[in-house]
Amino acid sequence: MDKMAIESSTSSSEETEGVFRAMADTTRQRLLHLLTLEELNVSELVEIMAQPQSTISRHLKILREAGLVRDRRDGTAALYSASAPVPMGAEDRSLSEDNLSALMLTWLKRQPLPSVTRERLQRVLQHRDASSGASFFNRLGKRWDELRTAAFGQAFASEAFLSLLPHHWTVADIGTGTGYLLPILAENFETVLAVEPAETMLACARQRIEDDGASNVKFRQGDLFNLPIDTESCDLAIAILVIHHVADPAKALEEMLRIVRPGGRVLIVEQEAHENQAFYERMRDLWWGFAPTELSRQLVSAGFKNVRHQPLMKKVESPEAVESPNLFVLTGERPDR
Repeated sequence: MDKMAIESSTSSSEETEGVFRAMADTTRQRLLHLLTLEELNVSELVEIMAQPQSTISRHLKILREAGLVRDRRDGTAALYSASAPVPMGAEDRSLSEDNLSALMLTWLKRQPLPSVTRERLQRVLQHRDASSGASFFNRLGKRWDELRTAAFGQAFASEAFLSLLPHHWTVADIGTGTGYLLPILAENFETVLAVEPAETMLACARQRIEDDGASNVKFRQGDLFNLPIDTESCDLAIAILVIHHVADPAKALEEMLRIVRPGGRVLIVEQEAHENQAFYERMRDLWWGFAPTELSRQLVSAGFKNVRHQPLMKKVESPEAVESPNLFVLTGERPDR
């Protein structure tokens, strides 16, 4: 036998001896038995084995050095499991130092757990299932909103609610501007009418829809006093931050009533009344916002019923945020004939 073979034989003998030494202790046998069944951390093993943490850690170290146990990190904790047993159907191989550990682990895994140990294991696993989700969210706290927004954006919930509305509707986006709402409207409704008085803005909106590939948006140049839309032809009329730019809001609301079918609806988003002069001048507004109750009264006077208003969520603060008025949403319905 050459020197290399002798060294290999000596090494294998030492490994085998290490395995037998590790398995000679009954506590380590019980510990290893558990780890053939489940991946567990030290705290869980302490509870199941009813042994001090120092004892469990010492036995785990011996088993790991013998190649019978492996560990992996899970956050700040370490999870332990038995090294891979022999695959099913391989137990009839001849016994050798190379597969001794795996054969022993396979044999251990097939043994029944003592009833007390089995009950403790089940209790630990049930506690883990019940607390893992809560612990995750407790650790995150307020960061959960940041993580979710980073992953999915801020608008996905609002977009989901749109799916509740009938797809066959014709929707008018009055004062569409650059058309930032048009892609989502085009995706959710059969026909979208985009109305805008400024030719440059309308060109931007056309380009946005061309880039998006939507084919169900029709563009009309016009203003809120004389909408280029047939009478009673829309199921929903939308005016997002538009009314404070028109000279006569009451007349604009009456024109919106004209284009909505009986039973159709109107949705308006507006600024609450404010005294922010810098914002007022920067945005070239005609009105310093509105009291929600006053604009609601005007919507009723225009002929709408079931008028409701409510504040909208305040925008998320950021270094780039501009000081701006609060917003509210106003909805109403055209009465049936």
